[in-house]
Amino acid sequence: MPGLRLPGHRDRRHPLQRLRDGPRLAVNIVEELLRYEPPVQLVPQRTCIADIEVRGVTIPKGSSIWLVLAAGNRDPERFEDSERFDPDRKDIQHLGFGSGIHSCFGAPLARLEAQLALTELARRLDNPRLVEDPPPYRQNAVLRGPRHLNITFDGLRPR
Repeated sequence: MPGLRLPGHRDRRHPLQRLRDGPRLAVNIVEELLRYEPPVQLVPQRTCIADIEVRGVTIPKGSSIWLVLAAGNRDPERFEDSERFDPDRKDIQHLGFGSGIHSCFGAPLARLEAQLALTELARRLDNPRLVEDPPPYRQNAVLRGPRHLNITFDGLRPR
């Protein structure tokens, strides 16, 4: 989780500690995770259905294009300090689950599962930390993410 190390973050407390203090932060943490480290990095092999101009360059109808969603999530013209993980970021509209008719059907469930899991981890674990930092990532250009996320902690809090 990028928040286990927060280089340049104005509040250096661990995001899970902040989540323990205020569970409502779960929504922001999950949305910022989806922006900062989206599960789908790119969408390959799409075809333009019409001529389209992007920044003065015309992409002709029928051209093969690849959409790099992760780059859009780090666009410095859209997100201030875009390379920094910041769960306090305002207006986190990202492409982590696609958009429009290509929006992920399971996105609401995935968001809720992540919010509940992180909130429970924050509530139950004392001093959670990564065993490997950074963790090993899958070797897949489209679907990116850790192969596994081993953590250690100092103890469990009572239910």
